[in-house]
Amino acid sequence: MAGVLRANPGAKTRVFVIWEPVLTTDWGTPSQSITANVPDLRAAHFWDPARRLSAAYGDAPRLDRLAAIRHVGFRMKDVVWDVALVYPPGARWGSPAELLVAPVVQYRERLGEAIARLSR
Repeated sequence: MAGVLRANPGAKTRVFVIWEPVLTTDWGTPSQSITANVPDLRAAHFWDPARRLSAAYGDAPRLDRLAAIRHVGFRMKDVVWDVALVYPPGARWGSPAELLVAPVVQYRERLGEAIARLSR
């Protein structure tokens, strides 16, 4: 994600980075060395230990409802993770995203294009 933001320095965008326990190494609140992976001032970091946001999105089996365009390169089971959702300016909670990609690193070019297009 940091590379996408660096490639779009003028993009009027806001990024919410939600950290949640998915892997066995995800024991607690992410350290500064972890959140430093997305150092952009447009990014706000949140720790969601109960995976509430993932549950609010309807868990992984319902990813197809979250966005008009989806590119998902791996199978998720009960939790939505390593996902980027791009919303247009003025989007309201519950509205579908323009784009959903997962994993982020695999689709960073498409993600960057969407951010650049929607921030014009």
